[in-house]
Amino acid sequence: MLLYRGSFWFLFFAFLILSLASFRIYCKVWSGWFIVTIFYTSIWTILHLIDYDTEKHIFILIGGLVNYFLLFGIYRISRKPESETAKSVIAMSNMAVIFLFFSASYGVYLNFDISSWILMTFYFFNIALISYQYFLLIGEENKQKILVYSLVLGFGVLEMGWVINFWPFGYLTTGVILLMFYYIIWDLSQNYFKNILSVKKVLVNLIFFIIASGVILHSSIWLPNI
Repeated sequence: MLLYRGSFWFLFFAFLILSLASFRIYCKVWSGWFIVTIFYTSIWTILHLIDYDTEKHIFILIGGLVNYFLLFGIYRISRKPESETAKSVIAMSNMAVIFLFFSASYGVYLNFDISSWILMTFYFFNIALISYQYFLLIGEENKQKILVYSLVLGFGVLEMGWVINFWPFGYLTTGVILLMFYYIIWDLSQNYFKNILSVKKVLVNLIFFIIASGVILHSSIWLPNI
């Protein structure tokens, strides 16, 4: 990828096919294939947004670790669906995938002449599908309820993405803020499925989002850092 940058699309599809094939061989299931596809595509995209080779190699190393934990979680939960360890690993890996997806999408949006509505629609469908597959992976059985909540998550991110689109930040800061917002509504949805949702948990999540967002906004450069 780094040596033959002129063959972008050929290398991209070869990389994607090889990645999905290795995913199928390692995990021996197709559950979670969309999450994995978004992960590989986001990794590829962000590599082309990083300027320095040293930073690219560090990013490849981090991406490799995320890839390992994601595949490990899916493999383990396919063998032991009740494994809480596997569910935690998948949740952690899914958050990393969501962050990479937000950062990659917004990075492309900043670098190319793409309409805002295309980006928002892209957020909606992909977040809804990622959430749907995640809830299925961790063993939720009511598919109709999962679909409704996944669409709500996608719509929530669409709305937040539209708001943050007017803020003067680069793709990494935007990715972090969108990730925190997604985490809040994702955590509330998960608590609902587990029947442990309460007013206290809603308030704690809201306070966390306000404080964390304030820290990030205060420490960020208020100009697009593409």
